[in-house]
Amino acid sequence: MIKTTRKRRLSIGFRLLLIVLILLLSGGIWQNEMMKVEFRKYLPKGQIYQINSHDIHLYGVGQGESTIVFISGSGTPSAFTDFYYLQNELQPYSRTVSYDHAGFGWSEKTNIPRTIDIVVEELHELLQKAGEQAPYILVGHSLASLETIRYAQKYPDEVKGIILLDSGSPEYYAKESEMKSYLINRIFAGFRVTGVVRALGTFGVLLPFTGENIRNQSLPNEIKGMDVAMYYNHIGESNNLNAIRNMNENAQSVIEGGYLKDIPLLILSSDSGSDWEEVQKELLHWSDESRQETLPDSEHYIHWSNREAVLEKILEMVKLN
Repeated sequence: MIKTTRKRRLSIGFRLLLIVLILLLSGGIWQNEMMKVEFRKYLPKGQIYQINSHDIHLYGVGQGESTIVFISGSGTPSAFTDFYYLQNELQPYSRTVSYDHAGFGWSEKTNIPRTIDIVVEELHELLQKAGEQAPYILVGHSLASLETIRYAQKYPDEVKGIILLDSGSPEYYAKESEMKSYLINRIFAGFRVTGVVRALGTFGVLLPFTGENIRNQSLPNEIKGMDVAMYYNHIGESNNLNAIRNMNENAQSVIEGGYLKDIPLLILSSDSGSDWEEVQKELLHWSDESRQETLPDSEHYIHWSNREAVLEKILEMVKLN
């Protein structure tokens, strides 16, 4: 009797495992085929430039005396959709550009190490090739604080202001666990390649970790499909692992580069608790002309949870410069 019960349990367990494997295999095939369809359907909205032997996508719009360069945070699927609201609203006041990091949006993957100096030099070359006029106002979200500050260190004459959107300080990223970020990336990559992310999306579930649940709901209908396709196809992108592996070293390079002296620095922070407040205060010493403001009822993707307030702050810096 006991042996029979064990055999039944093993049989049921084997069948369940087989069903799961079939579902995952089917999800993987579905994901692969849909990626091909969406690649043909959603063509680049900006221009493609070959930089450092790989293609990088840049989207520019608007006119004005100032040029604002938006830099997305780690793992953001598409800079075009992520900064869509701000670039659209700023058109009458300023020239704005955004670009996709390697492997995201319409930018090509690359095996070139994602060290901070290589990334910044690529951005510098991209802006030059695109004919964008310095000096710039740099707006960086999250981990992009490293890229933003390093750009100002290397090309101080090309930067007339910086706005950080819920970014960590270089001191914070110098000691933040790379392994934790690596594991999160791998988990989401697994969800992506097996079609789990896409399946959840069909039921209206866009994993809130990456902010898609905020952004996608706020985009106009004609952009929503593109945004969710970018999310399905790039969440947990393998190229992001290279940046994660270099996070501590990149932060240390920024620290060694020294503070920014008199470049205006505005730090816009989410109300994410006392520990995050301390990280935001660390950013204040990076410029003699710095100030920090915590926006109430805000989330990490602060340019979506508090988009009107962020727009107002950017316009203030545009008018001052």
